[in-house]
This record gives sequence, C-alpha cells and structure tokens, in this order.
Amino acid sequence: MVKGRENNGAGKKVIVGVCVMEKKVKCGPEVFSAPMGQILERLQAFGEFEIIYFGDRVILEEPIERWPRCDCLIAFHSSGYPLEKAEAYAALRKPFLVNELAPQHLLHDRRKVYECLEMCGIPVPRYAFVNRDKPYEELEYFVEEEDFVEVHGQRFWKPFVEKPVHGDDHRIMIYYPSSAGGGMKELFRKVGNRSSEFHPEVRRVR
Repeated sequence: MVKGRENNGAGKKVIVGVCVMEKKVKCGPEVFSAPMGQILERLQAFGEFEIIYFGDRVILEEPIERWPRCDCLIAFHSSGYPLEKAEAYAALRKPFLVNELAPQHLLHDRRKVYECLEMCGIPVPRYAFVNRDKPYEELEYFVEEEDFVEVHGQRFWKPFVEKPVHGDDHRIMIYYPSSAGGGMKELFRKVGNRSSEFHPEVRRVR
C-alpha cells in the first residue's frame, strides 16, 4: 500500500483515520489515554503515517460524505457509537480496515460473543443463558434456591457472576452464598470514586 502511494506521489504519508468515541481514547480534552497514545506514537515513529482523529462531533453529527478521507481506518464500537454509520463510510471511501467493522455487531450481545469464542476454540468459563423478557420473570427451566440456581438442569452454586445480555450494559452482579452472609454486589462504570455497591438484602437473581 505504501509503495502504491509512492508511485502516485513521492513522499506522501499514509493517512490513518481514528474513528473512535473520545471517551475510549482520551483521558482529557487534549490528552490521549495511555493505550491509544502508545498505538499512535508507535505509528508516527515510523515517519510514514499521518494520524487524523475524527472526534465525536464529526462521528455523531456530520454526514459520512464530510468525514475526513483516509487510507487506513481504525474504528471500534463503544456505547453510543454509530457502527452502521462507520460501515457506510468504509463502503463509500474504501479505506484499509485495521479492524473489521461488521463482526463488531456481535459485541452487542454477550451470548453471541460466547458462541463465537467457543467456535474458535477459545476457553470460556462455565455458563448458562437465562432469557427473560422482564426482571424476575418465572421460567420453567430456571430454578432458584438460597445458595444455587439451576438452568436447564445445570446447577451453579454461589458465589457466581451474572451479566446482562447487552454488551453495553455494564451492571454486573455477584451473588454470595448464605455461608458468606449472602447479598449481592453490583459492579458498574466508575461514578466519582465508586465502581461497586453491596446490597445485603438482595438474594434473588434479577
């Protein structure tokens, strides 16, 4: 790819577009987070790349026809990210995709993520799916007791972790056995100096 650009114009740099929500790459108005900063610094160290950061306003508000043109695109999903819009941009401008866009749709559904991992032979923890239309809905295949639950005959003893199906929902629950006092700890995105809260009265799985 670099040789092709040299044939069309000697000395031209390969333009790398970073199409990512600011919350995923920045820890301040002008400061990139450490992981993204390392990636961009290493790319620029070669001297062959020019980095263009799209920014939230462009990603969310501008039509794709007005997005910056680039030779390579770094784009990955996060909460609020318009993945379909990024796909439309890639189809229009046809940059080289550093990471594929279409497979990122499965990140919305933790069930599909587990299925994909197993298909690829990647070990996953023992798990079961409980598909409810509303919290605490009674289901024939789900049995709940004080210190364990059974899903389709599989028994899971507390403590265990319960995650919502949607990948953008970060409210994860840990349920404790009665021998440890019972209760549930809720994990969530950091708010102030807190990222969890213990609920001693909660026993049932939502």
